[in-house]
Amino acid sequence: MTLHDDLQLAARGPFPLGFPATSAALIAFGLKFSSGGAHISRTMMLAELGAIMDNVPRGSGVVDYREAILQRNVLDKATDSTRRESLRRLRELYALDEATPVFGLLRKLQAIDAASLPLLAIQVAWARDPLLRATTSPVIDASEGERVETASLAQAFEAAFPNQYSEQSRNQTARHAASSWTQSGHLAGRARKTRQRIKSTVAAVTLAFFLGEVAGYHGTAVFSNPWCRLLDLSPDRAKFIGFEAHRAGLLNLRAVGEVVELSFPLLAEFQDQRS
Repeated sequence: MTLHDDLQLAARGPFPLGFPATSAALIAFGLKFSSGGAHISRTMMLAELGAIMDNVPRGSGVVDYREAILQRNVLDKATDSTRRESLRRLRELYALDEATPVFGLLRKLQAIDAASLPLLAIQVAWARDPLLRATTSPVIDASEGERVETASLAQAFEAAFPNQYSEQSRNQTARHAASSWTQSGHLAGRARKTRQRIKSTVAAVTLAFFLGEVAGYHGTAVFSNPWCRLLDLSPDRAKFIGFEAHRAGLLNLRAVGEVVELSFPLLAEFQDQRS
């Protein structure tokens, strides 16, 4: 079975790539399951997120993030209304609250490897925006080099939320999602978008493993959890990069046959907050 076939099988079913069903623990951790999301009017806002990381030090509180956007205007928005809308959408996508574990993880791993931000961001945005998740299959199912039409994203969106959004909203969301998949590296091109494979990093895989464990993927299943699949990783490739992350000190991994021991000493502050 090829990686493409493996990913296609995983994309079937009620949740994209096997995304977990809702639970109070996952909501508290920072995952979202409601029908709304930022992609109705924005992309994953990678440039804005990067500006926040550059201008708000890790360890800051919610008020500091708010002040940076509204008062200091670190996002360089022209009006108060656009600053407020940017704050709203960034909160929807990333929480902007380090007490929310999923954002705290993003901040810590981004501080370790700033170049991994696009892959860290897409994992968190995907976990928190059901509208983005709804467009997953046309992207993940596409073969490398295959053209991905915005119309296919709109169709997937309608299939996930039948008769809930107008045609204009569907098309608008699909365009925003296509831009986000381009920002993450899954797609390349402007008007003509084609699929490209993700080149994952140890920081990105560390986040994928952590989120997979949070979502209930334990043992060997952690190597095929939804976030690993989002990174275009087969189970064997996920395990290989996992051992690289182990050597880099980002996690502890021991895998012998079906026995997998995984822990995250570097991320101990988040350990007690997992489900």
